[in-house]
Amino acid sequence: MTVALGLAGVVAFYVFTEESEQTVAAKSSSEATRGPLVRSEPDADPWVEPEVTSPVTSPEPESRSSDPPEQTLPVDEYNYPLPTTEQLQDTYHQRHYHLPPGAIMSLTIDSLGLQNVPVLDSMTTRALDKGVVHLPDTSLPWSDTPERNVYLAGHRLGWPGTGSHLVFYHLNQLSGGERITLSDRQGNRYDYMVIDRFTVRPEENWVTGRVRGRDLLTLQTCTPIPTFDRRLIVRAERI
Repeated sequence: MTVALGLAGVVAFYVFTEESEQTVAAKSSSEATRGPLVRSEPDADPWVEPEVTSPVTSPEPESRSSDPPEQTLPVDEYNYPLPTTEQLQDTYHQRHYHLPPGAIMSLTIDSLGLQNVPVLDSMTTRALDKGVVHLPDTSLPWSDTPERNVYLAGHRLGWPGTGSHLVFYHLNQLSGGERITLSDRQGNRYDYMVIDRFTVRPEENWVTGRVRGRDLLTLQTCTPIPTFDRRLIVRAERI
């Protein structure tokens, strides 16, 4: 995408948000005491969702005799398959990832069992299949700016057999106080605490912008399953 976060588990933001929308971010109680989330940079470029084809060909899972037959069902125009029972069970265990070449940092969310998820600064579908994607033209944790908004997006579902499959499936469980850690390839850590969770419409691109005086991390995926007509946003602040 100008940021290719398209693939169903990811958002497409279009630049036509009115100025009034730029101050509408849902705020947690901790944010309310520090002032509104007022945007201080121009709109980021819109993302354009690419045509998506399955990167893998997987046979239908075999069902156990004691269980009803499992189905792999398309859930939207991208035909992302719903997870099987076994795949969902795996999301409740610790999931450890390895950084592929090209990953600029890793993402760890202990409360969701995510360890060292690759973060790629790329607009390609292939990059998104490997982990989560950093929206180009948004902040990095080490950006030399008075405020930051590190904007990452990942699949809610994705394709079985890829590194991003179900990576943000439980993102809706983050509600406040959880720690999120970004680590660069040199081992430097950047710790954040979740302060808010809310949903926006696909066209509400103000969430990609920086907020005056704040050092933020924003995570995005699609919601709800299976319609994916909204974008789930988790906001965290540097600690």
